Amino acid sequence: MKLLSTIAILSVTVPFTLADLLPGLTNTAPDSSFVKERIAPPANTTLYEVYFARGNRIYQCNPEKEGFQHWYNVQTHAFLYGTEGQTAPFDREGNEVGQLSAAPLNPKQQMSNPMDTMPVIYNYRDGSWAGTSRPLATTTREEGRKERGDSVHLDDHIVPVTRASTDGYLSHAKYIIRLNSLEGVVPAAETCTKKGLLINKPFTAYFMFYTDVEGMQQLSEEEVEWKQMVENYTPEKLALAKTERKEVAIKSKKVVASGKKESDVAAEADVAAEADVAAEADVAAEADVAAEADVAAEADVAAEATVAAEKEENVPARD
Repeated sequence: MKLLSTIAILSVTVPFTLADLLPGLTNTAPDSSFVKERIAPPANTTLYEVYFARGNRIYQCNPEKEGFQHWYNVQTHAFLYGTEGQTAPFDREGNEVGQLSAAPLNPKQQMSNPMDTMPVIYNYRDGSWAGTSRPLATTTREEGRKERGDSVHLDDHIVPVTRASTDGYLSHAKYIIRLNSLEGVVPAAETCTKKGLLINKPFTAYFMFYTDVEGMQQLSEEEVEWKQMVENYTPEKLALAKTERKEVAIKSKKVVASGKKESDVAAEADVAAEADVAAEADVAAEADVAAEADVAAEADVAAEATVAAEKEENVPARD
């Protein structure tokens, strides 16, 4: 009986769910051909990434307020999954590539329940992020809308990237399109009956990232750099590089030490040479003094001889 009940439920819910999917998206991620002109990005932009999101929108009841603050979307959180080269389901364990959450990044609105919060998408691989502002265009009030039920599913929309990391994969995003948004819609106004009541509404969607010509060029260059880092930053290569750095440091220390010894020997040789020069100078000085003494002695002898000769000349002859 339970099996029959389950089959009966599936027969009702599965067609409804599939009917809300964009045609052709049952197993694959969308490309730009699925984006309606109403929410299309500028013609000079290019789609460079598509993530699948599964998450929750938390609504807070404020009976005293009207409009979007009656059921205030206090937080949106979702895990993001890669889709490139894959087929659904994308939300498999281990396929997470990032996350989305709302943050009060407006410095002028730091109060609780600010008028504006900024959805921020993080990339796990390199830590880059992109924050967006209010939508530029939505499908909420689109005439002849067939793939959505306004009271069941979130709108599809395009938002500009207004803040981003200074580098990294998501820093190049200029526009983000939320496409094929399912469920997550704000609760009915009449269900807000108690201040602070919270309702968690799960949702899924695709997030499509667009950049300009310069961004595509930078992405291409960064991808080459990233592949090089992935190739070079392995435990084995990092350990080898560390060993090589140690060996270079040891050799440098030996060269420095050797240089010091050579300088010490040279200094000692200089001192010895100076001592030799000084000794030679002393010997030369002593020789000069001795020569001068000899000359003086010879002069004295000559003088004495002269005196003696003079004396002999002055002695009278004997008769």
